[in-house]
Amino acid sequence: MRKRQSDQVVDIAAKTIADAHHFSHEAMATVYELYIADEDDDYARAGAQAAFAEVDRLELEMSRFLSNSDISRLNAAEHGEIVDLGMDTFECLRRAKEMHDKTGGAFDISVGALYACWLDEDRRLRVPSAEEIEQAHALTGMDHLEIDEEDFCAKILTEGVQFDLGGIGKGFAAEKVAELLRDWSLEQSLVLAGASSVLCVGVPEGMSGWPMKLRNPEKRTEVFARFDLKEGAVSGSGRQKGQHIIDPRSKKAGPVEGRLAAWSIAPDAIAADASSTAFMMLSDEEIRDYCLANEGTAAIILPQVGSDISSGQAVKSYGQWNQRKLRT
Repeated sequence: MRKRQSDQVVDIAAKTIADAHHFSHEAMATVYELYIADEDDDYARAGAQAAFAEVDRLELEMSRFLSNSDISRLNAAEHGEIVDLGMDTFECLRRAKEMHDKTGGAFDISVGALYACWLDEDRRLRVPSAEEIEQAHALTGMDHLEIDEEDFCAKILTEGVQFDLGGIGKGFAAEKVAELLRDWSLEQSLVLAGASSVLCVGVPEGMSGWPMKLRNPEKRTEVFARFDLKEGAVSGSGRQKGQHIIDPRSKKAGPVEGRLAAWSIAPDAIAADASSTAFMMLSDEEIRDYCLANEGTAAIILPQVGSDISSGQAVKSYGQWNQRKLRT
């Protein structure tokens, strides 16, 4: 469920755009980047600084690694305790539950116990006992959290459940950054959250869209698709050395196998983040149904195969990718 900085399965060619100012900032265990097309470099820089300050503020609220954050207080709460939340944390939790329901539980922010069960301290896979798996699943699931949309708080129904917004928090922050840039009239911009999530705020005049590349995460020199992003967001999830994705839906599921990477296009960065993770676990039929049920959504799946995939023969696509004119 967790995205890391090395999950760079989306690439852009925006550096070739002379009129786009580039700014970067480390936050949320990754690097946020902004490409802003504006004639006034000083104004663009001031807008970028305000945007990065917003990301830092959100990290203070939502990081499970900070003892006084909303999420840490939620994780430390006792059974039946009601935890008051900041509006941003509350909205992020609400969207996380929404995506959990839409993906049939494949996207789940309560997977902390499962990761502790299946991975050792070095994040290498271990073989847990049936009892360990049983205990971990007993502490997994959004049904352990009751969200109160009237009072903007959450009630802990099972003590010990560990919530982690890492799989959706970066997309949420990207959306907040986009709101700020629009307020600053810097709409012709692009937001990157660690190169696994990319959000188009608006396209510069004279461009058909921001140029995107999809790369094989096991062979970085291999680009198997190119397209222009003119609206919405694209996000990628992938299995790389030392990294694993745990399927929370079944005690028999465990670490995901059979897929190397999954990409999602969605109307916003939150949905793109969550669905790309879910697409690593969902069946082909489930992915197709999801894309049909959610307007503006598309998926590309790269199976775990040993053959060269540059021809695209091993790649499966769903939804509206064809409308976005993929170029090999």
